[in-house]
Amino acid sequence: MSLLTHRQFTICSLFIACTFSTIATAADDTSAIAPVVVTATRFAASIDTAPVNITTITAEDIVNGNADTLADVLKTQAGLHVEDLFGISGSKAKVDMGGFGQAGGQNTLILLNGRRLNDVDLQGANLASIPLSSIAQIEIVHGSSTVLYGDNAVSGVINIVTKNGFDENRTGITLGYGSFDTKRLNADMRQAKGDNAFSVTLDALKSDGYRDNSAFDTRSLLGELTHAMGDKELGIRVHANTEKLELPGALNEPLFKDDPTQSSSTIEQAKERRYAVEGFVLGENYSMELGLRDKHQEATIFGDTEADLKTLSLTPRIKGKLGAHNIVAGIDLYRSTLDTTAIFGGLFPAENTSDTTRTSKAIYLTDTSSLGNNTTLHLGLRRQYVNLDIENTNLLSNSQSSDKQTDILTAWDITLSRKHRYGAKNYIRAAKSFRFPVLDEMWSYFSGNIALLNPQTGRHVEIGTQHRLDNGFEYKLNVFKMILEDEIGYDSATFSNVNFDKTRHKGLNLNVRIPFSEKLNGQIRYAMREASFRDGPNRGKKVPLVPNNKLSLSGQYRLNQQQQVAVDAVYTGQRYFGDDLSNVGKQMPGYTRLDMSYKHRFKKFSVKAMVKNLTNVSQADSGFYNSFSPNPYFYYPLPERAFYLSLDAEL
Repeated sequence: MSLLTHRQFTICSLFIACTFSTIATAADDTSAIAPVVVTATRFAASIDTAPVNITTITAEDIVNGNADTLADVLKTQAGLHVEDLFGISGSKAKVDMGGFGQAGGQNTLILLNGRRLNDVDLQGANLASIPLSSIAQIEIVHGSSTVLYGDNAVSGVINIVTKNGFDENRTGITLGYGSFDTKRLNADMRQAKGDNAFSVTLDALKSDGYRDNSAFDTRSLLGELTHAMGDKELGIRVHANTEKLELPGALNEPLFKDDPTQSSSTIEQAKERRYAVEGFVLGENYSMELGLRDKHQEATIFGDTEADLKTLSLTPRIKGKLGAHNIVAGIDLYRSTLDTTAIFGGLFPAENTSDTTRTSKAIYLTDTSSLGNNTTLHLGLRRQYVNLDIENTNLLSNSQSSDKQTDILTAWDITLSRKHRYGAKNYIRAAKSFRFPVLDEMWSYFSGNIALLNPQTGRHVEIGTQHRLDNGFEYKLNVFKMILEDEIGYDSATFSNVNFDKTRHKGLNLNVRIPFSEKLNGQIRYAMREASFRDGPNRGKKVPLVPNNKLSLSGQYRLNQQQQVAVDAVYTGQRYFGDDLSNVGKQMPGYTRLDMSYKHRFKKFSVKAMVKNLTNVSQADSGFYNSFSPNPYFYYPLPERAFYLSLDAEL
């Protein structure tokens, strides 16, 4: 049954705006102080003036919750589906905001202090490289942000804002140990003296893993040096990460039910090294970043592959006021090079190397103006040019092939919002988005074939309402629809990435924060998604790996000033297995996961005990359907009940 027909979508949109506004009127006539966010405009601004739906997760929320990785934090958000393969570190995890399934990570943009973590390859952002102790705030923007951020921001943006020395003075160390011989060492220091501040966070996480052949070792460094000059800050940031992973592979259903800890592989592994250096100037009306990213990858999966990706970027922008118009204008310049080598033996040997260059130039402009009576109109426009040059050399035949492509696309958005006298805000929004294919979506590691793809484009409509009261009660609700042309995804029938037939994505997000008392806080989060094909042989079929429903219930109870208990219950609904575009197989079962923690603070020390998957349910976020196998359903099992203990000390 369809989630929302066109008429139901319109009626529901009007209903939620009116209903929640009525609730807010009855509840309170004032609104609480709104947090400051930077993602909505690329400048610091109040969340209440943002032309989009933004959820914020503070450092306090993280400390009081049950997460010890960034992936854990994001899993509790109902509007996000985190496709996790290992369940401990967050390595290789992908985030899907808009119901894109296997391509979710390519349609969700993840930023670190406004800098893109998504690379121009299929690996995307590495959530495991960002330790929680370094995070000041996470800003989740629901809805297309293509005008401001360009590629990958189709369904939304997640911006991780890190702490600096001006935020707090702290020197601390955290030791952790838990199930599967999981060990963590984290050290951070943040200091400020006069106009200068610095911060550094070191994090090391090592584990044998839940399954056979699933050990990992990941180490990260985040550092920042900042100098304040009046209303401006100048500085440099460094982000480095190394990672070694064993890859246990997927299990067919009989093996999954018999023993989910076993591995289907004993030799598959991956190594990765990343670093990024960024110089920045942040001002009230002018900001700019100059960055260099470098990533080296090695993997043994059926064969041996190596890849080196380098990206140079320059992103200046300005903000000004012309009468009643608040203008933001900027330029985004990127140049990426990807050099790869792939060697496969066996019955079908292949050896290929490729050299790919991609340059991207974009200019964007937004205008926010008042129409009177607390009504605001926001307009945005982006023009982006992408040039692509791919060359491949077949080392066995000593033959070469190459191809080039230039794409020029425009994105826009229009938002009309009204803030009522009692503080609530209702808005309606229309937008156009695009996504360019990443480099290894068009080049095959095995065959060396080059197959250029069309950019993906989409039309969006969204309506929502939100309110924050002085007592801490907060609600946010929105309904959206995306109509996509040339959606990019993987087709297992051709073993290649393709432009799909026309698709449709619809959904609803509800976030409620309830302060029951001074000691008890609760959060209710619910999301519905429906993604389906609207043309071609799979017309009416659902996009795989998209849960129709997700419900998250969280609570934190403070026993006293020193002790606190936190509980998270997350239900993830059914969805079709990956690769099952025609929906011929059954659906992956839904499951409910329960996590719980207890924290006790002793002066400058705190101890935290966590139980994850308390009810010990058998679970998997990801899997795929293989029609050629006698047992066609394959799973990536996630850990059973696990226990973790950490000790934090302020020095």
